Amino acid sequence: MTQLKSAEADRLLARPDPAVRLVLIYGDDEGLVAERTEKFAAAVAGKDGEHLRFDPAWLSDNPGRLADEANAIPMFGGRRAISLRISGNRALEGALQAILDAPPQDSWIVVSAGELRKTSPLRKLAEASRSAWSIACYADGERDLDRLIDDELHAAKLTIADDARATLKALIGSDRMVSRSEVQKLALYASGNATVILDDVRAVIGDAGAFATDEVVDAVAGGDASALDVAWRRLLAAGTPNFLILGAVTRHFSFLDKARAAFDGGEPAEALVRRAAPPIYPFSRQPAAVRQIERWPTARIARALATLDQALLDSRIHGNLSDEVVGQALQLVTTLAGRPR
Repeated sequence: MTQLKSAEADRLLARPDPAVRLVLIYGDDEGLVAERTEKFAAAVAGKDGEHLRFDPAWLSDNPGRLADEANAIPMFGGRRAISLRISGNRALEGALQAILDAPPQDSWIVVSAGELRKTSPLRKLAEASRSAWSIACYADGERDLDRLIDDELHAAKLTIADDARATLKALIGSDRMVSRSEVQKLALYASGNATVILDDVRAVIGDAGAFATDEVVDAVAGGDASALDVAWRRLLAAGTPNFLILGAVTRHFSFLDKARAAFDGGEPAEALVRRAAPPIYPFSRQPAAVRQIERWPTARIARALATLDQALLDSRIHGNLSDEVVGQALQLVTTLAGRPR
């Protein structure tokens, strides 16, 4: 089995292995998935290579296109990274198996996805092959957050007080990109000082890391289009990147997906909400989460997740229209909520 642990993954992704030509990066931390995908592609391509991004729909009528592209000679020489972002339930096993059967010489394939169950054909394919890596990306733990904080503050020639570190770690960690952005903002605020103190953390971070997008999340899952419009515009006006908002909504629907399956199996929605990890906070949001579990059937949650995944891909392809792409996707998912039961 070639499923890599988090610390090992970061080290190996920085130095692509010629014997491993397929990398699967997945998980509910969208920021970490995106960060690792981009870092691996950059390590592959270097200064002289290229990074090609494709929609899996490009393979739908001809799975052999991936092998053809991987074995093509780069126009300007160098090595080639080919990335595919999975949205929905696209079947790519045939195209990826062809890569494993006849590995290319100068190309690496990196497939990124949201949460995948152990029974997922993609996971089974990658984890069964010695020529592939499977890397799960979940919310950062204590050691991961310490490493991220130390790396960013060391680069800014700063240290951090113990109480400031503890408070900072309590406010970040739900998404790698959000966490890194918040620590970089903190470092900029404290520049010129030797040490980041607790007052700096309180002034800069607040509760932005995990909770800034709650209003959008609750509006979408609750089917309240008017509240979504207000909360969405407020966050954009405050400078919140659309991909952070999209990631928060996607993580919540991933929770609803698991919770609804357990609810259909007979577990009370209230108990599922109380056991949610990370916790649904503030606690005043928990009754709404209970209603959402009861309101959203599994099939409709799957459709919502597919819509959100597609929006992430489309927003990257059409960067100049990304706010519109994400906003329309959120409105569409809101309409899927239907009437409360």
